[in-house]
Parts: sequence; structure tokens; C-alpha cells
Amino acid sequence: MQPHQNYPIYAIILLAFALYLHTLAADSFWGDEILTAIFAQQSPPQIIQLTATDIHPPFYYLMVSGWAYLTLNPTQPTEATDWLWRFPSVIISLLTVALTYKLTPHLLPFDTFNQRNNKATAVALLLATAPIVVKYSQEARMHALFMGLSILTTWLLMQALRHHQWHYWLAFACATALNLYTVYFGFLILASQIIFVALLPSSPRPPSPRPSPRGRGSNNEDSLSPWERAGVRASLSPWERAGVRGHFALATIGAGILYLPWTFVLANILRRRAAVGAIEGGVGSPWLFLSHLVEALGPMPAPMAWAFLALYLLGLLSLLRHRAWPQAALLAAWLGLPALLPLLLGDPRALQFRYAFVIPMYLMGVVQGLSALIIWLYEYPQTYKVSKTLQVYLWQYAIWLLTTISFLATLNFYQQTKPDWRGAAAYLDSHAHASDLILIGPLWDEGRFMGYYYRGPAQLLTPAALVTNIERYAQTMRQNNGRLWAVNNFTPTESPFALNHEFTGVVLSEPQLNVYEPTVLTQVALDLAHQAVDGAYPWAEAARAQGVINPDPRTAKAAALKALGDTLVATQQLPAAIAAYQEAVTIFPGWVGGFMALAEAQEMAGNLSASAQAYQQAVAFNLKWQGAPADQAAKLVATKQWAEAIELYHQITK
Repeated sequence: MQPHQNYPIYAIILLAFALYLHTLAADSFWGDEILTAIFAQQSPPQIIQLTATDIHPPFYYLMVSGWAYLTLNPTQPTEATDWLWRFPSVIISLLTVALTYKLTPHLLPFDTFNQRNNKATAVALLLATAPIVVKYSQEARMHALFMGLSILTTWLLMQALRHHQWHYWLAFACATALNLYTVYFGFLILASQIIFVALLPSSPRPPSPRPSPRGRGSNNEDSLSPWERAGVRASLSPWERAGVRGHFALATIGAGILYLPWTFVLANILRRRAAVGAIEGGVGSPWLFLSHLVEALGPMPAPMAWAFLALYLLGLLSLLRHRAWPQAALLAAWLGLPALLPLLLGDPRALQFRYAFVIPMYLMGVVQGLSALIIWLYEYPQTYKVSKTLQVYLWQYAIWLLTTISFLATLNFYQQTKPDWRGAAAYLDSHAHASDLILIGPLWDEGRFMGYYYRGPAQLLTPAALVTNIERYAQTMRQNNGRLWAVNNFTPTESPFALNHEFTGVVLSEPQLNVYEPTVLTQVALDLAHQAVDGAYPWAEAARAQGVINPDPRTAKAAALKALGDTLVATQQLPAAIAAYQEAVTIFPGWVGGFMALAEAQEMAGNLSASAQAYQQAVAFNLKWQGAPADQAAKLVATKQWAEAIELYHQITK
């Protein structure tokens, strides 16, 4: 490739860099980024221990932990530290654009009017401006890293096929292992690559050129075998080609060996999915899930998202027409396997907007489909046949149009309003005093966000914690002229006692009167807990409609019900607490914490049979508690030896 041919990709990378850096730290952490800050501040052994019970493996957290050690002062969160937490995703996303540019010629054939580097440039440009890529390039989460590693492993595979050298196979094995340690969907990427290699034909002889439609001569790409389209040297003998598959198998085994230390964690996750998947409700309607996935890939909601899907499907058909079966299968499996797996596992935590890793291959299909459509205009219509020059103009205009659509959608992403935890915490820093107390709502990580950003002297606590020690807290506030604040995602009912300050997505209730009567403070805590239950579904639906975060309404309400139950237990209202806990586990079955709270409340109320059965449910959904003692406790429950079963469950769950 001549040096001047690289100029377009340099310009695209500069454009991507500007898009990814724009307003990088304008918003505080607003999603699961808070988990990154919490996990990555731990030591490596602690990170591994935490992620063993999480839905994501540890590599991303270990990587950003090293980055934080070199660049951050996590104990003093500021706009600058938010920027630094997110910056690794920016760099990884830029590298992904560059790698996708290098990978595209291995997978997409060139056409009579459209050389390979033109398609690579088009894919890179669409990828750089894709809203879902911009979103995750600005988020301190593992999704950008997973997208980048997935493309890196595929590029290394193509290099190994092309050069037939051991160090490429070794690099492929290591990169694949890191991908598996980043997101569990990495197994689906590997499965797609296995399908690709399996479909590469064994014969080194290229097919005979096919006559080109309308007598225009042969298409140079049609004279290449699928092996050569993948970059494998045509000089390889059949024996050597069979050896390529052997080398791929060895590299895959090597990646598996590197992943062995984590296999027991994966086995536990699969066992838990098998235990609770059927009762958690899954992803809902398969059609709605898949349609939401198409719209998440974008760049805009329907109908534009469906137009992109149509081009992608046309691209797959075009690859089949070119007899590029392995490439078509790779692009199809890259999207199809991740789309189908949540439907099979019934995992309600499968969120479509996290499918950024699909985008590079998806856009390759879109570009291939667009190219095929323009060629069809040249080859087949009798009346509207266009010239070759017009083909080029149509291609350039179409790419410009699709890029403009993606760019406009990206501008909409920048305009989204996200929860302003940083601003709310700054207000508390300057207005709350050491003698004050701050109640934290239960809906969606309020405690984590405020605990991270708030650096003032006032104590953060839950309504249940306040009520449990109400006499002591009331006396301390009375002696020091303290006040009671509240932080919630929803807007509490305003009263003469408190004035609501609404930040974006966060509401601070500032006390207007000093109240020290324990009964009044207890009622305030209970009222907030009840309001959280009532506001859970409306808040979750409103948040999902805004498109910034995607909370599960069931999870939000179940968390609010548990918080209400905890507060009711503290006030000795056990029947009401039991009703709240029971509703929580009914809404969100398989929740260990909910069943444990229900079991303990039933035990306090003297309902030993109900308590033992709730303990049994909690143990059934926590794999760490299962074993011979759990089996013995289950036998005691079956024989209605409630007290003995409860005592054994205490030993199991302590």
C-alpha cells in the first residue's frame, strides 16, 4: 500500500479521537462505571475474588487498576479523575478502528469498481462515528476493550493464516484468553472463528472464473479461492492447509489452558443460570428483544436501524454469491450467536445496548451490502443501467449519507442528560455538616454513587440503619444541632420539613426544620421507603425511555421492597416486613438476599416452617452454600424438623 493510501485512515482516526474525547468528563459516573471505580481500587487478589461472584471476569478491572495506580488519586474523585478512568476506553476504541481497517480486506472481496482499501475506509469511517461505539469509548467499562480484543483476535487469526508462522498463533492464543477473561461472550467470538476456519475448503485449487453478467468479463475476485480471500498463501499444499487447522486447534487449546484457572468460576455461573434461569423471566418476548437489539446497533431507531440490517443481510448474500462462505458464516455467527444465547439461557441481564462488540463485523456486512446494491444497479437493470463512473459517485454519496446519519445520532448521544451525582455530592459537601445524617435511597446504587463522590463529614446511612439506632441518632443530632437529609433517584413528596433540590436524575431533600423526636424521624424514614416502592416502576420506565440507563423495573422495585422490609423490621412491624420481603422475591425470584431477609423475618416472627423453606430457597440459589450440609438441611425440611433445619441453615449461611 502506498503511503498516500493511508491518509484516509489517519483522518478517520483523528475524527474518532475528537469524537471520543468530546465532553469525556462532562458527566459524572452514571452507570456501572461506579463498579469500575470500586473494583479497580482493590488489590489484584481482591479484584479476582470480587469478580468471581460478578457477571464479568477480572481482566478489565485488573487493567484499569494498573492504570489507576499510575495516574489516579482515587481517594479524591474529581472531573479530572473521571476523565482518567474513561481514557483507556478512548485509546482502545481508536485502536479498534485502526484494526478494523486492517481486518476488512481479509473478509470483504473487492469489486470491479471498488478496491479493498475503499471498503476498509468506509467500514472504519462508519465505525468511528457509530453512536454505540462513541458511547462505550466514553465509559469506564469493559465493553470497548471486549470489542477491541475481539477484532484483535480475528486479525491475528488472519495473520496466522496468511503467514503460517508460530508467533502469530501464539499471539492469537494469548489475545483469545484475554478476551475470555474480559467478557464471557468471548466464547461466542471464539465459536464464530471456529466456524470460519472449519468452513475454509481443503482444496488449494481456485475455482474457475465465472462469466460476468452482461458480458463484461470476469471479476478478479471470483478467481480467488476462499482460502486466498482469507489471506492464506495459494502456494500451500493440501497437507499444509490441513496443518493450518491443526495449528488453529493447538492455539485454541492454548487459550483454554490459559483460561483453566477461571473455569470453576464459569462452571458455577452456568450452574446458577441453570438453577434460576427458568424462574427469572428471561428477556421477555424474543421478537422485542431482537428488535431492540437491531435498534441498539443503530445508528438510529427504526426505520433507519432496519435499513442497516437490510444492508447487512444483503451483504451476507453477496458474500455467498462470491463463494466467500467462511466470511459470510463469520459475519453471521458474530451477530447471530450473541443474539440467540440470551434467549436460550433466559438471562434478564442481557442488555442490547451492550452489544457494541458486534458493530465492526455488522458494519462490514452493511458496507458489503451497499457495494452489492450499487453493482446490481450497474449489472442488471435494462432501463436504469448506470455507468462505472456513476457507480463510484453513488458509492461515495451513499457512504457520506450513512456516515452523516451516524454522526447525527452521535450528536443525540451527547445531548442525553445523565444523573448528576457529582453535582449533588458537591452541594452536600458545601451544605451538610458533621452532625448531619444523609439517608440514601434504595432504587439504584444511590449509596455507591454518593459514597464515591461525597467527601463531606456527614454520615450516609439507610432508613433501616437510622431506625435501628434511632434513639442514639436523635440524641446526637439534638446535642449538635444536626439535620436529616435524603438522597433519592425519585422525587419525594415535598413538605414543610424538607425542600427538594433536583439535580439531573438525583434529588436532594434538604431539611428546613430541625426534628429530633424519634417517632417523627422513624416516620420520615418509613415514608421515604414507601415512596421508593411506589416510585420504582415509574422511575425505571422513565430512565429506560431516556435511553441513558436501562434499569430492570423488577430489580428496582424488589430492592425498594427489601429496603422497606428492613425498615419495618427495625420498627418491629414483622407482618408488614414479611409481606414486603415476600413480594420482593415474588417479583424477582432467585434473589438470595431477598430470601435470606424473608427467612430471618419469618424466624423472628416464630413462623419456623416458612423460615426453613425460605432458607432452603436461598441456599438453592447460592452455589457456595450447596453440599452435604445443604442436602441434610433439605431432608430436615422434608420431614418438618423446622428448628433443626433452621439451625443447620444458620451454620451454612454464616
